[in-house]
Amino acid sequence: MSVYERKIPQWKIDAVGALVSQIEDSQMVGLVNVEGVGAKQLHGIRDSLRGSATIRMARNTLMIRAIEQTKLKGIKDLTEFVTGPVAFIFSNQDPFTLSKFLSDNKAAAPAKGGQVSPKDIVVPAMNTGVAPGPFISELAALKIPSRVKGGVIHITDDVVAVKEGGTISNAMAQMLTRLGIEPMELQLKLIAAFTEGEILTADSFEIDLEEILGQVVAGHQLAVNLSINIGYPTEETMALLVAKAGIEARSLALNISFFSPDLLPEFLSKASGEAFALASALAQRDPETIPAEVLGQVHAAAAAVTEDKAVEPAETEEEPEEDEDDEEAVAGIGGLFG
Repeated sequence: MSVYERKIPQWKIDAVGALVSQIEDSQMVGLVNVEGVGAKQLHGIRDSLRGSATIRMARNTLMIRAIEQTKLKGIKDLTEFVTGPVAFIFSNQDPFTLSKFLSDNKAAAPAKGGQVSPKDIVVPAMNTGVAPGPFISELAALKIPSRVKGGVIHITDDVVAVKEGGTISNAMAQMLTRLGIEPMELQLKLIAAFTEGEILTADSFEIDLEEILGQVVAGHQLAVNLSINIGYPTEETMALLVAKAGIEARSLALNISFFSPDLLPEFLSKASGEAFALASALAQRDPETIPAEVLGQVHAAAAAVTEDKAVEPAETEEEPEEDEDDEEAVAGIGGLFG
């Protein structure tokens, strides 16, 4: 009895060998779903990936054999995802970046009858290049305005052929194809990836990078605020802590009347404000106590404050009861204004 030995074609051996070499030379080995992606669309996607990733098509059996023949630890589990219409994608990028890149770079594709339009499909005014005949009736049946001009059919106005969310009929799909309009969008979806000894799936790397960036920025701001509030110096917060300490030191000096030459403007401003407040209080008790020019300044200052705080409710304070000591103090201070 003779034993039949099946001879594997050389082209299969060469194909598997090439895939094994590419797998072992790539930092990231992924699988993308190519269902419904035509040769034209795949070519466009390959062009957009040039320099960042490479797509390799092969039979699933050859892909599995190539994965099993590699010496990379942990990659064997990738064979579980080699089902259906998939292709290899090789890249030195991390799968998170690559997945976002694939999502952002969609390829235009012709419409098919029964598909739902992802957006308004507009047929622009154009020269169809088609001679008069049944074609003009087909356009009219689809409510696309046209007329014959110069011996060819022209679409006269831009028209929304299918609204967003509408179903594309077979007749409309055929018409759009004849007009060269490809309203659908196709993208390669990364379904699994092997990188740094681990298998990641779409649930792991299909994330909102902008949302994560916002969370990182918010966390950084909270950390900076905490560092400043508890006085914990770091390389990033040292300048802010010094500035905060300077502001608090100036405020303390003003509050305890600790004079420093560089605080002269603040002391003068504080003294001026207190003088106006005192003059205003004296004027309410006895307007004749305050000279007219000083009283005018008081009113001008009060008007400015009122204008600045127009949206804020004024706080009211209870007037202290008058006693003999207050009257003597008022009389004494009144002498300062002549």
